[in-house]
Amino acid sequence: MGGAIEKLDKWSGRIANAAALLPIIPASVAGLIVGYLSTGVAWISQFGAFGWFSAGLAGFLATSTALALLAKTRLWRVEAKIRERITGDGSPFDPMARVYENKRLYLRDLAPQGRREVIGKTFINCELIGPGTAIIGLRSSEQKPWPKMENSNTFDVDCIEIDVNVRSALAISFLDCDFSGCNFYHLTLLFGRRENQTLHWITPNFNEPRLLTDENPADAD
Repeated sequence: MGGAIEKLDKWSGRIANAAALLPIIPASVAGLIVGYLSTGVAWISQFGAFGWFSAGLAGFLATSTALALLAKTRLWRVEAKIRERITGDGSPFDPMARVYENKRLYLRDLAPQGRREVIGKTFINCELIGPGTAIIGLRSSEQKPWPKMENSNTFDVDCIEIDVNVRSALAISFLDCDFSGCNFYHLTLLFGRRENQTLHWITPNFNEPRLLTDENPADAD
């Protein structure tokens, strides 16, 4: 079994190393083509193999630079979209409405300064954007059903499991609020229950049993 794992790790490393070389393939091909075509240019051919090699190298460097600039341009566009999402304006909405659908909503607008709770709302295919901290999955009383968070995604979001009996002094509490098909951006989300394991949790699962180790001797008391 150990030998099989070692082979798997070895081949995984080889595949990763091969994948790292993929970005230079287009530039290498361009260099070879330029080097080949330069054999038909008289003033380059007079230098022989050195001239062909230099032409190919110049083609490789030019293509690499162009691809790098293209990648940088794409990165700038992505960063611009992110900045626009963070600092832009949200969709107009009625604060008294119970259902929000296809809205871009900022936490600062849902809970303006002085408000700490959003109660009884349903969000469908909405974008909820920070920065800020929000508590998701709370109910206002034991008679209320547990809120749902379905088919939703998080981007640049940290998720933390907390004790629901201890209320945060800074977080906005979403009480009796359901989320369906929503996207969360640039937030810290607090949960009293750990139901979705696909989220980016930065705290351990407190419901799982832990073995006693020398690192947590206090647990043994």
